[in-house]
Amino acid sequence: MSSMVDVNRRPRGLTRGAAVWHTTGPHELASVIGKLELLERDRVTLRARVGSALLLLDMNTQELIEVRLTERSCSATTEISIFSPLGARLLAACPGDMLTLGGFSGGYRLLLVRVEPAPS
Repeated sequence: MSSMVDVNRRPRGLTRGAAVWHTTGPHELASVIGKLELLERDRVTLRARVGSALLLLDMNTQELIEVRLTERSCSATTEISIFSPLGARLLAACPGDMLTLGGFSGGYRLLLVRVEPAPS
């Protein structure tokens, strides 16, 4: 395995074209509302918030992935809406949290390595 990791690449299953990540239901919406309330109450703990830059480690492929959480879907491949299933899981996560996402081929296991607060 190479020591250099391309942080600009995203696993194929996490790209915008993967329909499995585009279905947002009542569970994800309720989760987002609850997490937004948590973030409003807890402004001290370093957590993923809207505008945060996140560094994720795909535990299956050992790839590093850089993304930014946004309020709405954007055309940029590095931006993830908090209203998407993946974004709903990332919202309010802390560095060191392991996220498990079901899907094809057993899904994904992602480790949240770093959270950089949104620029002021």
